Amino acid sequence: MKPAKPTRDTLSRSYILQTALALIDQKNLQQFSMRKLGQEMGVSPMAVYRYFPNQGALFDALVELIWQNALTLKSESTNGSWQAQVIRLMSQLRQTLLAHPHVLPLISTHPLTTESEFTLAEEFVTSLQSEGLTIQPTTVFLINSLTAYTLGFVWAEAVEPADGGKTDPQLLENLQTRSDVLHQLMKPILDNQFTSDQQFLMGINALLSGWQ
Repeated sequence: MKPAKPTRDTLSRSYILQTALALIDQKNLQQFSMRKLGQEMGVSPMAVYRYFPNQGALFDALVELIWQNALTLKSESTNGSWQAQVIRLMSQLRQTLLAHPHVLPLISTHPLTTESEFTLAEEFVTSLQSEGLTIQPTTVFLINSLTAYTLGFVWAEAVEPADGGKTDPQLLENLQTRSDVLHQLMKPILDNQFTSDQQFLMGINALLSGWQ
């Protein structure tokens, strides 16, 4: 939902970020500009620059906002094993990204840079420790793998291919007829045997089962 337009006195960092996110949701990242953001809010672009010195700073703040929405722990979700906590948080990240697929390029290319983001990461790992996780030298890389898997999964399910990228159904049928291996591999997909949620959880559980 588009935020209500502010008066001159109520323009704020939070309002600017919410409006920027809504604008990117409506169009896409490539069509975004600080000028269009100002027009959307009915203010001069210079008003935005009082809060963000440049577009890069605004994008960093948007990434921070997405991570806050995705990884802020819900009080009712803090019981269970650390593996269950990982599944809940990665599922929460997926749902947040599905709600804002146009920010995927930002999330995928912007590492943690702000104090708030590192605080979120600390809270995330601390919650896992409280459920039995032991931090090892490989832990950070395994967490990165879970995040990369989640990002990649959302890319595949939310971003439409451009300039091709669609398989001819007749080709798939012909290949299955000629190859038993391809038939066994493709049948669950063609039969819609598993929902997107089920497919996502299969991958998360596979990663977790090999964690140690």
